[in-house]
Amino acid sequence: MGNVLDNSLFMQKPDKFRQLSGAVEQFNIRYNGSNIIQDDIFFVLKNYARTKGIMLELLRFPTKDDDFCALTCVQKGKIFVYVNSWLPLSNQIFAAAHELYHIWRFIEEKDESILRKGSFLNAAAMDEDVKNNEDLEANAFAGMLLVPSGALFEQMKIYGISRENQSLEDIIRLMAVFSVPYKAILLRLYEEKYMEMDRAREFLAVKKEALEKEICYSADADRWQKRTPEIIQLGTLKQMMDQNQENELLAASRAASDGEIYVRLLRRYGSDRE
Repeated sequence: MGNVLDNSLFMQKPDKFRQLSGAVEQFNIRYNGSNIIQDDIFFVLKNYARTKGIMLELLRFPTKDDDFCALTCVQKGKIFVYVNSWLPLSNQIFAAAHELYHIWRFIEEKDESILRKGSFLNAAAMDEDVKNNEDLEANAFAGMLLVPSGALFEQMKIYGISRENQSLEDIIRLMAVFSVPYKAILLRLYEEKYMEMDRAREFLAVKKEALEKEICYSADADRWQKRTPEIIQLGTLKQMMDQNQENELLAASRAASDGEIYVRLLRRYGSDRE
């Protein structure tokens, strides 16, 4: 688990990390305020695009593949973002924040890479095996957005968490507060100089089974590790179908056919809700 430190933007490109930190702080002030985001990241993502006059469709449904986290593409001027609702919820939150960086770059910095080839996020890139600079930056952006420096300091004070001697229980408490994966909170503690590298490496060496057992003891933390295959969000598809039917924009046969396809999509992903 140790590569998360060595492969971070903080370690690889400290100047870029500091520059990005300022940009994230301004983004948070403008689009989030002083809130701890947690699963509001999905609203933040959509609201950011809305304020920029960009159409964005957020899709969430379960793909039973732990390696497939998220993707973003642009088609005919509309941004499509998919987040895999099969993943633990904290991973979904981090994946959405990661994709938000690519969208931010596309809108604010006129970066056309997402327009040309889209963005595909797998578990390795979200975790520690980052292959390109933009994913390195996107992970740092996501961490700083979800775990802001000031909020991290405040929560450590509230829960009496020491800078010098954190326990595994303390780390799990902070995971619950910010709703982020284990490695993400350790990296943020290290980046903010609230944890020494040797201590961070000790926590990164904790076996997965032991960590999961400890998380299960904390209901607050455990709920963010649950998979959510029941979440099936197909963007504005149902709304557009209803509008077509209400305004009689399609022939009755086409409207019926569209309805059948929609129901099949829901059933395919584990729901027969209409």
